[in-house]
Amino acid sequence: MHLEHQFIRSYVKLYRPLVNKLNKLLLHYDLYNAQWTILSLLSREGEMTSAEIAEEQMIEKPSVTKVVKRLHEIGYLDVTQGQDKREKLLKLSSEGERITAEIQAELLPFYEHILAGIPEEDIQAAKQLLDQAYENLIN
Repeated sequence: MHLEHQFIRSYVKLYRPLVNKLNKLLLHYDLYNAQWTILSLLSREGEMTSAEIAEEQMIEKPSVTKVVKRLHEIGYLDVTQGQDKREKLLKLSSEGERITAEIQAELLPFYEHILAGIPEEDIQAAKQLLDQAYENLIN
């Protein structure tokens, strides 16, 4: 088998169990991974539109709309009108900021466990490799 096939197979082999484990950890917060990725994104980026979230996450806008609606209903997002009346600006509410920080703190030991025994420079190299593969994929 070619190295490229082995690499992608290893990534896919990691991805599904990782998401399943994340969903189990997030269950305590009545969230799942798709919701968490949007909370985490807004925590890093600040205010965004649904279209910007969809583009950043590479998912369909209707999928974002459904998740955003739920996050707003449970009080984790504030929604304000943009300059264009069709545009809504989304940001974490104070409760959203609190819960996001709590989840980040809970997930850090999980991430550390997954990467245990791997030197920091290898983690950095792997991150750069995945970032470059992503750029190659979308361009």
